[in-house]
Amino acid sequence: MSLILKILNNPLTLLIVFAGVWYTTRDIVAFTAAIMGLVTLQVVLEKIVKGKVPNFLLGSWLLLLPLGGMTLIFRDPAFLQWKFSIVHWLFGLILIGARYIGRTDILKTVLSVMGPQLNSVDDIVWKRVNFFVAFGFILLGFINLYIMKSFDLDFWVNFKLYGVLIYNLVLVTSATFYLISKADKDVIPDA
Repeated sequence: MSLILKILNNPLTLLIVFAGVWYTTRDIVAFTAAIMGLVTLQVVLEKIVKGKVPNFLLGSWLLLLPLGGMTLIFRDPAFLQWKFSIVHWLFGLILIGARYIGRTDILKTVLSVMGPQLNSVDDIVWKRVNFFVAFGFILLGFINLYIMKSFDLDFWVNFKLYGVLIYNLVLVTSATFYLISKADKDVIPDA
């Protein structure tokens, strides 16, 4: 069961399934149903295997159900397209809000597992990275709206499948390299 969960949580698996459905059907209903089915399966397996569903996955799924459902009922892709922007705006706002309201840096918690060197990074650097990534997600929500309104559905799906993957890789990689450049080089990882 945990192997299935690892496979489903792999972005490459999602890309293959979603691209396979889209390119074989070119049908927004089938595409939306595939997304809803796969994400629902992820949520169920996370609950069964780990006993808990990660907040980001749960929040995304809770938005997907009504907006994906409306896409299926009305056969209008706008509901699914808006969900994408809303999730990214919320995630960006959560990163900012957690920093100011909860005095917690979510990215520091997540990225610190990459090595003890990152624990030596000054708080001001983490603050910069947090805002960089947060505003990156907010910007991605607006880019999605622009593409949604300016291009056809086929272009939007390609953007969602490939453009977002590249955007996120660049965003996270640049943030990570910046953090590593500011880390204390004398910290030796435990063997």
